[in-house]
Amino acid sequence: MNNDGKIIEKMKKENLSDVLIEDFLKKVDKVRKGETGKVVWNTIGDLDPETDEISLETLRKTRQPKSENLKKLVVIKLNGGLGTSMGLSKAKSLIKIKENKSFLEIIASQIQYYRKKFNVEIPLILMDSYNTQSDCARELGSIGFSQTIPTSFLQNKVPRLRQSDLSPIETEDKKDEWCPPGHGDIYLSLKETGILKSLLEKGYEYAFISNGDNLGATIEPYILDYLLEEQLDFAMEMTPKTLADKKGGAIYRKMIDGKFMGLELLETAQVPDEHEHEFSGMGKFRTFSTNNLWINLKALESRLSKGLMELSLIVNPKSVAGIDVLQLETAMGSAIGNFQKTKGIIIPRDRFAPVKKCEDTLIRMSDAYTLNEDFSLTMSEVRKSKNLSENLISLEDKYYKKVKEFTELFPEIPSLVESTSFTVKGQVLFDKKIKIIGDVTIDNPTGGLKKISELGKDILENETVVL
Repeated sequence: MNNDGKIIEKMKKENLSDVLIEDFLKKVDKVRKGETGKVVWNTIGDLDPETDEISLETLRKTRQPKSENLKKLVVIKLNGGLGTSMGLSKAKSLIKIKENKSFLEIIASQIQYYRKKFNVEIPLILMDSYNTQSDCARELGSIGFSQTIPTSFLQNKVPRLRQSDLSPIETEDKKDEWCPPGHGDIYLSLKETGILKSLLEKGYEYAFISNGDNLGATIEPYILDYLLEEQLDFAMEMTPKTLADKKGGAIYRKMIDGKFMGLELLETAQVPDEHEHEFSGMGKFRTFSTNNLWINLKALESRLSKGLMELSLIVNPKSVAGIDVLQLETAMGSAIGNFQKTKGIIIPRDRFAPVKKCEDTLIRMSDAYTLNEDFSLTMSEVRKSKNLSENLISLEDKYYKKVKEFTELFPEIPSLVESTSFTVKGQVLFDKKIKIIGDVTIDNPTGGLKKISELGKDILENETVVL
């Protein structure tokens, strides 16, 4: 049996659909033929601010949203991640992040706030993985969240492949043989689970989709009103870059022989090595994707009826159980290239507050961020009044990379509302409340544990201290 046959047999044993198998085999064939997922750089054109973008600030000045439009909206959160890079073995959305509330509890509270304010039954649907669905269903039940529409659907899974010959791997722990196909799988999963059809039958017209770890991504009536008025197919929220942003994807004008082909998304993994500096800089790509997407459900159904979506391939090399593997993934934002009526929406930083590592956890837990009346998590007004942008936090991986160790070393969260950069080297126990102002480095070079209380100071300002 050839390797494609092995892949088909493996996926069929897991009762995965013929459409998913067909889609995955197309990706495998691309890699076999030398596809790396890297873009051809001369096809990347600059955005036209007049036609390709509009700012949320402009929308807020030029319209008055209609509350009845919210009856046409469904909110979908990507909730399949385990946070394995942070040492977790359960859904990242179950981490307690603010006021002893988990991500998921805060997200549910955001939905309940808008339901009550506008007297509209706005559904919340999670795209879960096999690893997150049951735990998160229990969490929603424990806080009394309910609705008539199912709160969850499962994303697909695909085999990990050997780098050497693209055959599916076999490991002692069978879970290691599989990986998620990237969040680009959301469209096929919505269709195959029947969720898309059900939403359309119930009169829902737009979905707002965002990452479950981004608590700034709340319902925005001004954007919804604009989408309905213009009947846009697809919109992507973009925010201006700061020095803290190096890896976010960006939309661009795809140009072939001088002809504009449409808007496309460029992800970090697709950038040729020789152009990484240009991509991560603040010039050509001045904004980046927050992965907050708005999609017209009728347009999505129409596009899927014509066949599989064309999504940019991301070839992700990893080592699993001592085997060099490839994970073949797609990003949901790359769907923008499948639609005609598209737009980039420039948003303030407040709508982007993700948690990808423990450094992010620290800043969101601190007083630099505030949980507002609508349960959005945004930069504090004090910090904004001082014109401070995103904080640059650096915690030594050896001691702070995993959530368990991070939590043990930060029983007291320092005040970071006036911090511009904060670096911790070595193992330091934050056993008392301190205030960080400006650029501060705390260094413990001893190799052992030191307590912050040993400094005998409550405020550190623009200094490096050695414990």
